[in-house]
Amino acid sequence: LIDEGYCCAGALAYLESGEMYAAAPVADEAGWGMVYKEDHDEEIMQDDMSTKKVTINEQSAFLEAAQCKRPPNGLWIGGEKYTITQTTDETLGDQDVKVVFANRPKKGLYIIPTTTQVVLAMYDEEKGSSQNAGNCKKTALAFAEYLIGAGY
Repeated sequence: LIDEGYCCAGALAYLESGEMYAAAPVADEAGWGMVYKEDHDEEIMQDDMSTKKVTINEQSAFLEAAQCKRPPNGLWIGGEKYTITQTTDETLGDQDVKVVFANRPKKGLYIIPTTTQVVLAMYDEEKGSSQNAGNCKKTALAFAEYLIGAGY
């Protein structure tokens, strides 16, 4: 997922629970720091413009995003908040999949659920000119297609 340099990090999770079990880059477990943070408290803006301290559970928000839902406190990955801006349908082989795109300044990610897994692919424009939404999406779709072809 990250070998071509189009993604700065990636992860695999179980579709059933949203629990991540693999992250890249693997060296010094750098990927885990980019894709996951233990439950943490954040100040969340309310409808009346006040803020409220909320405990963020990234796994449950990630699972909701993979199910094409909007997590009530936003999508948090690796301790950073992303805004879900697009959900599209793509065809990989003979299977239709949902593709969720979320971003923040100079960064973005794709979430693609397959039959039993969820692919997370992230890019960071500050890590190179080849890291952008289009290249990241192409790489994520290719990886998801590979998993689907392998029965996942």
